[in-house]
Amino acid sequence: MRLPLPLPSLLLAAALSPALTSALPSYDLEARDGGIIARKHSSSGGGKATGGAVATEAAPCSEIGIEILKQGGSAADAIIAAGLCVGTISAYHSGIGGGGFMIVRFNNEDGTHGYEQIDFRETCPGACNATMYAADANGATLSTIGGLAAGVPGELRGWEKLHQRHGKLPWTELFKPAIKIAREGFKVNVDLAYAIKGEEFILNDPLWAEVYAPNGTALVEGDTCYRKRYANTLEKISWYGPDWFYKGEAAVTAAAALYARGGIMTTKDLASYEAVVRETVNITYRDSRIFSTVAPSSGAVVLSALKIFEGYQGNYTDSNPEINVTTHRLLEATQFAYGQRTQYGDPAFTKNVTDLQQYYLTDSVVEELRAKIIDNTTFPVGYYDPSNYTATRESGTSHMAVIDSNGQAVSLTTTVNTYWGSTVMDSSGIIYNNEMDDFGSAGTTNSFGFAASPINYPAAGKRPQSSISSSIAEDLETGEILIATGSAGGSRIITATLQHLYHHLDQSLDAYDCVHHPRWHDQLGGQTLFEWKDESVGIAGYDNSTVAYLSSLGYNTTWQGVSGSTGHVAIRSKNGTLSAANDPRKAAGAGLAY
Repeated sequence: MRLPLPLPSLLLAAALSPALTSALPSYDLEARDGGIIARKHSSSGGGKATGGAVATEAAPCSEIGIEILKQGGSAADAIIAAGLCVGTISAYHSGIGGGGFMIVRFNNEDGTHGYEQIDFRETCPGACNATMYAADANGATLSTIGGLAAGVPGELRGWEKLHQRHGKLPWTELFKPAIKIAREGFKVNVDLAYAIKGEEFILNDPLWAEVYAPNGTALVEGDTCYRKRYANTLEKISWYGPDWFYKGEAAVTAAAALYARGGIMTTKDLASYEAVVRETVNITYRDSRIFSTVAPSSGAVVLSALKIFEGYQGNYTDSNPEINVTTHRLLEATQFAYGQRTQYGDPAFTKNVTDLQQYYLTDSVVEELRAKIIDNTTFPVGYYDPSNYTATRESGTSHMAVIDSNGQAVSLTTTVNTYWGSTVMDSSGIIYNNEMDDFGSAGTTNSFGFAASPINYPAAGKRPQSSISSSIAEDLETGEILIATGSAGGSRIITATLQHLYHHLDQSLDAYDCVHHPRWHDQLGGQTLFEWKDESVGIAGYDNSTVAYLSSLGYNTTWQGVSGSTGHVAIRSKNGTLSAANDPRKAAGAGLAY
């Protein structure tokens, strides 16, 4: 499994395709410590950005989102077009062969705002069973590589549901930018080059080599990549809709390709897939209300940690003398929240999971958990998670966020799971996920001796648990949007999203500083990780005295490089100015506002 790259600075110009830029708006672009700052050209010399904000991990895709907003598209339209672009360029961890979750903020006719979640997570094929991997000595490989690793993809049904409910521009128009990029070519950015490097299957499989090693050697940064089969596929979907993939000739192609690699997915599995609209979960938090995604995703885990932490009052600036104990309290709150995560399975298979998420957010339970936090010590794992079940450890994913001029917003995370998913590409150019690895397996334990939770065993039609926790916060009094955020990075998504919200709502950091702040991570795994300084991406590193203090309390503190989670933030300030920021840990992205 390839780990995320510790990233150097990158000028935006290296990431933009000439074929695309000619059709896009003109911006002043400045590389700033690996993040991209953008200001719209204006004859008046400036002015605040109010038209919209877009943040993705691929700069051309952020520009596409901005262009869609300028054409009168909604936040939903912009994120569909931008997301299709991300799936074209960053195919190593997202695309229509995968799935995910999104939270949507929309306007009601009476002037109020509504929120909903669209669950387009992959599902287990009909022939799944709880021991399908444990019974095989190669079970760990079977759940990550080959046809048996693939869940039924959901991304296209997710785009379809979002467009039906909140789109304004024609469906076909939203596909045109990604089709153009795939057909006319795009520059290989530093992130894609890293994902390609050293992967033997890319050289050995003709379909993969056609795209990523066309001359017999793997593409490198700066080369032009063409995905012409994928362009044709996107074009047909733009004409005929998602049914062409789920119920038409593409379904036959998909099932055959997966079967040839040991898979069990059938055309019936594809035809029966549906994206699900769910109610979100929300809390009041100081002067805001935060909305997030529900099971089988992990928004409730983020909200539980914040609700526990909310009971502490004080000055939360990094220079505050109390920052050490504040960090300890936030870590402890997060560990209690992580202890709840293994209970949040697919609502179609997990009894009372909706009530359970609300239960952990009630005042009495929150106060009970907060009372267990002791300011001068930390505790063994069992103190926070009495069930002794382990949560699956994920990786990969791509996050993006959009806010439009009307205050509508989408925060979305999509994935094929680990880099290059199952490594199955069919003749249509679609790369299939290995999301089956996010299920637990009966009869197995992790390195700490914890068993996989039965709630997350494979079953026909079931959606695996996920760390995805895309969130949107609004002002409690005015209802105006404050921040749309989330993260990529597998199991580190939860702590990255939580810290974005904390940095903005408690520390009043702007979008740029939210994503450039050094991060910690703890998921009841016996280690508490802290990022060290990396000047190449503009991250100062965690404060040594804080880490030393936490070590003295009993934390097993470990330093790490700046990698593992990559988030995006879009913010609306109180004066109405919109801004967006790309995480510098993903060098080729951009946060744009106009």
